[in-house]
Amino acid sequence: MLGAGTAFCSQCGAPQVRVPETVTTPVATDNPGPATSEAAQSSGSLINWRHALPSAITAGLGMAVASTLPIVNVLFPLWMLGGGWLAVILYRRRSPLLLLSSTIGGKIGALAGLLGFLFFAVFTSSYLAIETLAMHQGEQIRALLRSALDQTAANNPQTQAISQWVQTPEGLAVFVAFGTFLFFVAFLLLSTAGGVFAASLGRRKLR
Repeated sequence: MLGAGTAFCSQCGAPQVRVPETVTTPVATDNPGPATSEAAQSSGSLINWRHALPSAITAGLGMAVASTLPIVNVLFPLWMLGGGWLAVILYRRRSPLLLLSSTIGGKIGALAGLLGFLFFAVFTSSYLAIETLAMHQGEQIRALLRSALDQTAANNPQTQAISQWVQTPEGLAVFVAFGTFLFFVAFLLLSTAGGVFAASLGRRKLR
């Protein structure tokens, strides 16, 4: 046995050579393993509401503003699709490694559509209230509506009875409620479709 500090052999006097042990360190690879991919996929199947809500609010506000601007609001289906798409894009920026499923993308888009409709309803109601109560232009707004209905009835005589009914207080209330419901459905469905498309496109890019 040689001592730890012995430089020569005590029997033959030959110098002793010590070979240090080599320590191998694992080499990190840039490619994520299957566990990382599975973790990303499992995380992408759940909604992080702390990221989803601000993204949906921003996209919904943009949809509402675009849908109330003159001339621009004619293309409201595009803004509704784009709003759902934008909500998912903003969500992915906050969680860039997630592989979002189409279901999650659709839910985020639907949330953006719901908030967009609420913003749109608030903007429209505020505008009508200001025009009617503050500017005293309620009669002008009703006159424009009657003119549009009369023009529609003139082009199609079969709708003349419906046009006259809509001009009554009860008919006008039903007309406004039905139009509001259609806008709500459009906001919800088109924004959901935009979110599904954005999630599918994001998965293709990550792959």
